[in-house]
Amino acid sequence: MTNLEIEDVQTVAELPYDWSLLTGKTLLISGGTGFIGSFLSDVVRYRNRVYNQNIKIIALSRHGGHSDDSVRCIKHDVCLPIDLPDPVDYILHLASNTHPRQYREDPVGTIMSNVLGTYNLLELATRKSVKKVLLASSCEIYGECDEKPVDELFCGYLNPNTARAGYNEAKRVSEALGQSFLQQHGVPFCVLRLARVFGADKTKQDTKAMAQFIRNAVDNQNIVLKSKGTQKYSFIYIADAAAGLLKALFDGEIGEAYNLCADNEDLTLGQYAEYVSSLAGKSVIYDIENDPGASAVKNALLDNTKIKKIGFRPSFSVKDGIKRTYLILKESGTDKRQTDAL
Repeated sequence: MTNLEIEDVQTVAELPYDWSLLTGKTLLISGGTGFIGSFLSDVVRYRNRVYNQNIKIIALSRHGGHSDDSVRCIKHDVCLPIDLPDPVDYILHLASNTHPRQYREDPVGTIMSNVLGTYNLLELATRKSVKKVLLASSCEIYGECDEKPVDELFCGYLNPNTARAGYNEAKRVSEALGQSFLQQHGVPFCVLRLARVFGADKTKQDTKAMAQFIRNAVDNQNIVLKSKGTQKYSFIYIADAAAGLLKALFDGEIGEAYNLCADNEDLTLGQYAEYVSSLAGKSVIYDIENDPGASAVKNALLDNTKIKKIGFRPSFSVKDGIKRTYLILKESGTDKRQTDAL
């Protein structure tokens, strides 16, 4: 990890939250070895090392992973029933295809990992009598939004008669499933609707626009924008995404949904592209094309007032997060090139 990554983890792990709620507890995280799940695991490792909290994470993923004293990785597809002998206190459902290329190449799997995954985790929660199930939903459930930031009561517009809509609709169904389990079985359920999450994902699998912009800059390439760049989206840096998940886990009200995003900087996608390119001294090239896997949404700005009322405050602006991501990936790339040369 770079110094900035260590600093990000420490920033989250030292937030003035009621961490005692996790002392001696077990968190089950689906998608636990993914981008957000891995960051949360690093936060727990920090809390255990510095404060001796004895927090345990069970990380479910399709590919498994490396276990340690704080995190036990289990290879499991959440589309299949989940049977664990371990006690489970909290469940965080993060497992999902989250990138445009994945939506296009595996639209069925995108739907099933969300809907069946949510169902299987809620069934497990019923048997384990967990303290809370937190669903990582998405700003995509709103579809096309108004030009001003929208709150959690906004219904939006979404055409379900496309394969691209599978992700959006699957998140909507997952939210409804959680509400149904709450009503019918008393499962304590809460929803976090994340804005577009970005950060130093070194797998290079993220095909969302911001990730591609930053990757181009790190590789000293011009940024190629496939649209006019007039879209306005909310974003959130990985450290703040993890902080928001934890805040909702600790203090989110049962049955409620919360938007999670950085504060609005009133910049278009094209203006963010220009900012990213300026970090590398490169340019933005417009090569407009019709990509059926890309989002057709032009406005998707979130209002984060509600989650602020329970104590969340973003530590990073979008521009802060972009610069940190660029510097982390630049340093990581340098380290890798130096290692390869040895």
